[in-house]
Amino acid sequence: MSSALWMATFALADDAPTVLTETDAAMNRAKDLTIQWTVADMAPGGKAPRALGFQVRVKGPKSLTSFDAPADLKGTRVLVLARDQMWVWLPSYGKVRRIASHVTEQGFMGTSYSHADMNASRFGDAYTAASMTETGEAWVVQLDAKPDAHAPYPQIEMTVAKSNHLPTRIAYQTAEGKTIKVETRSDYACQAAVCLPGVMRMEDLTRPGAWTELHRATWAADTGLADDVFTVRTLQMGL
Repeated sequence: MSSALWMATFALADDAPTVLTETDAAMNRAKDLTIQWTVADMAPGGKAPRALGFQVRVKGPKSLTSFDAPADLKGTRVLVLARDQMWVWLPSYGKVRRIASHVTEQGFMGTSYSHADMNASRFGDAYTAASMTETGEAWVVQLDAKPDAHAPYPQIEMTVAKSNHLPTRIAYQTAEGKTIKVETRSDYACQAAVCLPGVMRMEDLTRPGAWTELHRATWAADTGLADDVFTVRTLQMGL
């Protein structure tokens, strides 16, 4: 390897942590968010996708998700206070239940997204940027799970647009580097410095034909959501 090529490769790897830091910052510019999503969820071998709808309120690492469709999920609410602190309110049972940590890696309400996927906002909390390659319009950063971070995936390959420092493709991988799920994010829209994808699509390669697609219906940033929105009491009582 020539010295010039070696230096260029070293520079790319050395810049990977900076790209990860800037991506986390770009994904978390809002003090709070309120988003209404419509969802199409396809099961393996399904003839047509299942339709869902929910509103999610977000403030820092906390979120409260409220389902309004389909009928069997209407009124279901999910509260997240941290990656290992999640609760669900099930109207049919009339009680709050803690979501066990091993369940967070399973399907979120039967979709191709897991609970962990739905609440991943800062990749740098659980991953280190190990290396990076570069194209004309994007960086491709390889992330490795931090020891004892309880990261949901051993490795992640994340494509980040240079134009806004936001991810456009995220490949979730095993420790051997095999891609098991692929998420794409597109149609970004911005309110001031806060940008949000209009379409998010997750394909589960471990279940051929399974995918879930979220379409942003409405959204608002920095509306001053109160901290008491994100409590177990609010989860139970509703807003």
